[in-house]
Amino acid sequence: MRKYLVTAVLLVLLSFSMIAADKYDSELVVGTDQNPTTMDPAMYQDLASSQVMRNIFETLVAYTSDVQEIKPLIAESWTVSDDLKVWTFKLRENVFFQKGKFQDGRNVTAEDVKYSFDREMEISPMVRIYMIDTIEVIDTYTVKITLQYPYAPFLTVLTDIGAAIVPKEEVEGWGDDFVLHPIGSGPYVLKEWVKDDHMSFERYENYWGEKPYVKKLTYKFIPDKAVLTLALLSGQVDITSDVLDQDIPKVTADPNVEAVMVGGNNIYAAYMNATKGPTTDPKVREAIFKAVDVTQIAKVIFPNESGVPAYGPIPPGSWAYNPDVKDFYTPYDPEGAKQILKEAGYSDGLKLKMYTSDDPNRRKMAIVMQSMLKQVGIDLEVISLEWGSFVEVSGNGEADIYAIGWTWYPDPEFFMYYMFHSSTAGTYGNGGRYNNPEVDKYIELGESSADQDERITYYRKAEELVMKDRIFFPGYHKLVVMGVSDKVKGFTVSSDMTIRVFAPGTNVYVE
Repeated sequence: MRKYLVTAVLLVLLSFSMIAADKYDSELVVGTDQNPTTMDPAMYQDLASSQVMRNIFETLVAYTSDVQEIKPLIAESWTVSDDLKVWTFKLRENVFFQKGKFQDGRNVTAEDVKYSFDREMEISPMVRIYMIDTIEVIDTYTVKITLQYPYAPFLTVLTDIGAAIVPKEEVEGWGDDFVLHPIGSGPYVLKEWVKDDHMSFERYENYWGEKPYVKKLTYKFIPDKAVLTLALLSGQVDITSDVLDQDIPKVTADPNVEAVMVGGNNIYAAYMNATKGPTTDPKVREAIFKAVDVTQIAKVIFPNESGVPAYGPIPPGSWAYNPDVKDFYTPYDPEGAKQILKEAGYSDGLKLKMYTSDDPNRRKMAIVMQSMLKQVGIDLEVISLEWGSFVEVSGNGEADIYAIGWTWYPDPEFFMYYMFHSSTAGTYGNGGRYNNPEVDKYIELGESSADQDERITYYRKAEELVMKDRIFFPGYHKLVVMGVSDKVKGFTVSSDMTIRVFAPGTNVYVE
C-alpha cells in the first residue's frame, strides 16, 4: 500500500512539473489592426509602436496591467523633493541589456539613463520628457533628475515607452538602422518584421528578471477589424486588440472565446485646424458643433453599447473626469448652424476635407458628420488613409479636420497637455495647432500641484476653455473590448488599450 502511495505522489509531482514546463513553451499570437511605424522608443507617436516595443525595451518604472499602480522596473526605488522638482532613482544592479552586435549584454547603469533621456529630448518628435532640466549621474546605479518646474505626473511619464533605456553602443553603432536592430533590457528579442503582415519575438533566455511563460510572441497585422474577429473565432490569433461593436454578439456566442470589456481611458474626436482654412473662423467651428448631434454618432457606431457620446476630452476613466462636462458643450441646433454660416459669409455653403485612419469607427464618425453637415450647407469630403500616412497628414497642419483617437493613462495631463498645450502644436496629438495661453496656464498649474483635488480643478478649467473655443469636437468614448481565447491565461485587459503579455504582476501563458 505504501509503495502505491509513493508512486501516486510521484505521478502527481511529475504531472505538475510537466504542466509548469508547458507554460514556458507557450506561443501566443496577437491580432492587431495597426502596423507599428518604428522600433525606436524616442521616435514613436502611436500605440501600435509602443505596444510591440514594450517586449524589447524597459523603463525605470511601469504600470501594472490594470493601469492603477506604478511599480519599480529598472529602478528599484526613488525619492522626490518636497517641491516635486528633484527626483532621485536608485537602479537595480542586476539589470542587463540583451546581447547585441556592439555590446555583450552589460549592466544597465545611470549613464544609460542619462544617455537615453538626453537622446529622447534631442530627437523625439513628441519630446515626452520635455519637463527635464538636468540629469546628473551620482554613481553607477544612482541618477538625479532635476525638472524645470514642479511636475506631479513625472512617474507616469516615465512609464511611457518613450522613456525607455537604450544602450549607446547599439544606437550609435547601428545608426539609422537601429530601428531594424532594436536592443533593450526587456524579455523578448525581435526575430522578424514583415511590414504590413507580422512581427515575431522570441523570449530572451538571459533576461535579468522573472522568466516569461510565452516563448514565442507574434503580432499579426490585420487592418480590417471584422477580419480580425474572424481570425480570433477561427483560432488564428489568441488575442485581438479591438473588437468592433457589431462583432460583440459573434464573439460572445462562441464558447471558446470571450469579449472582455473594461472602461477605457480614451477620446475619439474631430480636431479642427486652428491656423489654416475655414475652421480658423470661430463661427464656422460653432456651426459645425451645432450641426452635428453627438448622441447619434454613438448610436450609429455602438448599437451594442460599447461606446458612449463624448462631451469633452477628459475620459470617464480619468480621476479628473467632470460629470457636468455636458453643461459647457454646444447643443445640437442645425437651424442655428445655418444662420451662423450665413453670418460668416457662407450663404452658398463651403467645402472641407476630413482625414481619418482606416479604423472603421472613426470612418463611421466622419460619415455621420458628413451627412449632418450636408444638411446645413457644408460639403465634407472624407479621406481615409492607412495609419502611417494618416499620422503624417494629421500632424502637418494641412488637414481642415482630422479624426483623432487618443488613449493613455488615467492622469488628465496625458490628454490635456498633449492635445492642447501650445508646445505640442504640429504633433499628431495637436495636429490642429491649437494655442490658447489661458489653457496653457491651467495645464501648467495642474502639472505643478501635488494636491490631486487642486489638479482636478485646474484641468477641468482648461477643458472648459477648450470646449468654449470649439476647436475639438468630441465624438465618443469607447469601452476597451478585446477578444481573448479561452486558452489564454493570466491576461488582463488594460484601460489604455495596451496588450501586456508580461508586466509587473502579469505573466501570460497559453494552455
